[in-house]
This record gives sequence, C-alpha cells and structure tokens, in this order.
Amino acid sequence: MTLTTSAPVRWLLAAATLSTLALTSCGTTDVDGGGQNADPAGESITVTDYAGEEVTLEGPAQRVVTLEWAQTENVELLGGNHVGMADLEGYEAWASAAEVDEDVVDVGLRTEPSLEAIGQANPDLILGVEGSVPDGLRADLEEIAPVVLQEPADASDPLGHMERTFFQTAELLGAQERAEEIWADYEQTLDEAGQQIADAGAEDTPFVVLYPSVEGNTATFRMHGPGALASAVGEELGLSTAWEDEGDPEWGISTSDVEGLMALPEDTEIFWWTASTEPENPFAPLKDSAAWNSLSFVEQDRMYPVERIWIYGGPGSAMQWAEYVSETVAGS
Repeated sequence: MTLTTSAPVRWLLAAATLSTLALTSCGTTDVDGGGQNADPAGESITVTDYAGEEVTLEGPAQRVVTLEWAQTENVELLGGNHVGMADLEGYEAWASAAEVDEDVVDVGLRTEPSLEAIGQANPDLILGVEGSVPDGLRADLEEIAPVVLQEPADASDPLGHMERTFFQTAELLGAQERAEEIWADYEQTLDEAGQQIADAGAEDTPFVVLYPSVEGNTATFRMHGPGALASAVGEELGLSTAWEDEGDPEWGISTSDVEGLMALPEDTEIFWWTASTEPENPFAPLKDSAAWNSLSFVEQDRMYPVERIWIYGGPGSAMQWAEYVSETVAGS
C-alpha cells in the first residue's frame, strides 16, 4: 500500500514494514461485553490478552502506560490514571475525544516504546495492542509491570471489536459501572444521529472516508471499506458505504488512485481524514487534473474534512464521528 508517512499511517504499516518489531503470536480476548466485576479494594483481576497471555493484576490498575491511541482514549474516558503514553504529540494532533493531562510522560513511538521512559513512569499496567511491543521486549516490560496487548482491529466485526476492547479496559481499571454509562451514551448518540439522518430524508446516502496522499500529479487514497470502524458506524446510522473493496482483514483498508474513484456513485459524500498538522488543502496539487475535476463530488463540492477524530478509536471517537457525519449529511 502506498501511503504517506504521517503518524497514523506509520502505525498501520507497522505490521508490513516493521515485521521485526511485531509480535507473531495471537489469541482470543477472554472477556464478554461487560467483563467481570473487580473489587476496587484489591481483588485480583485476570484477563487473557490477544497474544494469548493470561495476565493477572493484584487489583484495579492505578498507574497506566498506554502504547496505542485507542487505549489512551479508553483509559481517559474511563477515569484511569495515565502516567505515560506513546506519541503524545501525535495523539493531540489526530485525536480529541479525550484529553490527556500535561504531566503524562511520552514513552516513545507506538511501535518502539522506550523501556527507560516506561520504567521511570512506574506503572502498574502497560496497555497496548499486538504490534506495540518490539519482538523480545515484552519480557523486559513485564519486569516493570503487567503487560496486556489487545487486538488492534477486526474488519469482520469492527463494532464488536471496539466493544470488547473497551470493556476489557474497564475490567482492568475496575471501572465497569463507568463503562456501562459511557456505552449507554454511545448507543443514544447513534440513535439520535440516525434519527437526524432519517428526518432529513438522507437514509442510504453513499459515503466514504479516505485519507489522501498527493505528490505532484500522483494521488493515492487510503480507502475505508465496509469493515472499517468509520464505515460500520455510518452504516449503523442508515448510510451506505460507497467503497465496496473489503480491504485488509484488520482495518478494512485498501488503496485507490483518481481513476478508481470514478467507480463511486455520483451522489457519494466524501469525508477526508486529516489532523491539525496536515495541509489545509491536500488536494491543491490536483487542481489542473482533468480526471480529478471530472469527479462529481469535486464538481459539486461534496468533500468534508474530518479533523482530530481518531476513526480507529473507542466509543468516544465513535460518538464524535457519528455526530459529525449525521450533521453533515443531514445538512447537505
């Protein structure tokens, strides 16, 4: 896949381009939607993570280091105490569902965490995803604190994956009651957003989320197919995913050039993903491209930026996305 080397892209390419840093084992997450109730007074908590490792905490985690942004978001929403996280600057550029305190320590890249920085943060839980920890480093990290690696994504069940990950995190924090409240807010937000679309007569509107990479006259677009979380949320609201390529088995992502976009339905609404650090108009180099200018969504200006919404996140980001896409489609 030909993509830019921005922060989120580097992570998504890690499995392919940094294979020496990725974990090769996998397993299943041994939790259900709500997890087991943990005694905040100190009863031990045991989970089986995605790497197949059974991990036991002496009690709810009080000092957490997160190695991926969805985990960062979930810990913050659930009221956990962050003492460290990976790539703080990147998170603040791409995500906004949950703010992180300024005293949280940056512990390095999401695929190359700093053992020294994590040790200095003195956590009692290190939470990441498969691929967060370079090969051979897990044992060193476990000398500092228990390590739980969750499933990064699942294009066969993106909404179920988000729920499983969120509630496992709540179990580790002893925050199941708070998790249920947030999940109820999430379901209500989707209901209200879907009703807004229905009231506007905009049901079944085709949409797609893409990330543009344009250099000179060459453009590559990272396309989010039906199995991407952003697509699945849109479908829940009553919209229709315009890009039908299933993409990769984890993220539901594939690529396209300008010519490939010609296959999209003429009434497709385009949402292009961006961050506060990205170019204001990444499509400017295509202004003289006849093929680009012939696309209906370009001619009719049906292109909308999605800024600082982490579309690979948890229910907090999903709520942001649901509200944004419903307001946009209903008002267009």
